[in-house]
Amino acid sequence: MRIVTLDDQVVGERLGHTIFGPGGRLLLHAGVRLTHDYVQVLRGRGYLSVAVHDPLSPDAVPVDALRDETRAKANAAIERALEGIGEPKRSAMAAIRRVVDEIIADIGANASLAYSVSALRSVQDSLFTHSVNVCAYSVILAAMLALEREDLRHLGVGALLHDVGKIYYLDLVNKPGKLEPGEFERIKQHTTDGFQLLRGQEGVHLLAAHMAFQHHERLDGRGYPRGLTAERIHAWSRVAAVADVYDTITGDRPYGAGLPPVAAMAELRQAGLLGQLDPVLVRYLSQRVAAYPEGTILVLESGEIAVVVGQTEKGAEQPRARVLTDPKLKLVAPSERVLSGAAPGTMVRSVLADYPRKVRNQFGLKAPT
Repeated sequence: MRIVTLDDQVVGERLGHTIFGPGGRLLLHAGVRLTHDYVQVLRGRGYLSVAVHDPLSPDAVPVDALRDETRAKANAAIERALEGIGEPKRSAMAAIRRVVDEIIADIGANASLAYSVSALRSVQDSLFTHSVNVCAYSVILAAMLALEREDLRHLGVGALLHDVGKIYYLDLVNKPGKLEPGEFERIKQHTTDGFQLLRGQEGVHLLAAHMAFQHHERLDGRGYPRGLTAERIHAWSRVAAVADVYDTITGDRPYGAGLPPVAAMAELRQAGLLGQLDPVLVRYLSQRVAAYPEGTILVLESGEIAVVVGQTEKGAEQPRARVLTDPKLKLVAPSERVLSGAAPGTMVRSVLADYPRKVRNQFGLKAPT
């Protein structure tokens, strides 16, 4: 599987990921052949890129930490909760708690390997997808806090609803471009609004409400809304901050594609070194989230082209990769190796968005536009 720009070049390709629409409803099944009409529908829904089947390595499929069913339920639960936000709707909050339990269970079932949290997002549904991803990353990070089960659920609820205050600013959330300074000042209010909404919700722990309030605070005091410094930011909010930043910089936005996981993690480490994010949590996330998810196309330091086909128990930066070419980009009989960086041919030089033209031509694949 590979991620490509959603335009007419993908017509005829097979969809790599199931895509859900509003309320968690199925939009397109994985495996369907993309037609011009399907492309138009997805673009109309705000998708900028799409995952497609990779004929060079058809088994290189990202294993999402969350099941499709869990994502669909989570999206539907968030949408339902936001519809009635400000009112004590017991059924909506009960659905949030149930889906958080499913997210916790999915994360626990994949604990032996590095996680991938790989759902593509549309501009229109970015708030929902981002919220689910932040919940998943927060549950992964919560292992550092050694929480009791009930506290882990409370943390998960806070993470899933951390951006609930943005319901008042959807014009800015969905804006097809970067925010102007005045707009940014306006949307910053979502942290306070989210706290006020959640603190009055039955079944929402006060510390979970503080995750909405504090997830943009920074350890050096340069965050918002209150400019809190390290000792005044609660541990759950530090978790949400790391999860929120990582998912934000890996996700596509209307004005630019997200960073590959390995590059995003480098930015997170820098933020930890600069005293903005908790460096211990950053380090733990880098150990638990796949730097090179399945389907990632790599140039090795030897010049060979390889594609990641699986994760290993050796670590998040040591996947199993299938080498497809020699250093001159001539196709060879595929062979697999673990990329440890400790032996010749196991170090990564760069990540590619797609196969080089020379490789594609040898397979008779359409050239990217």
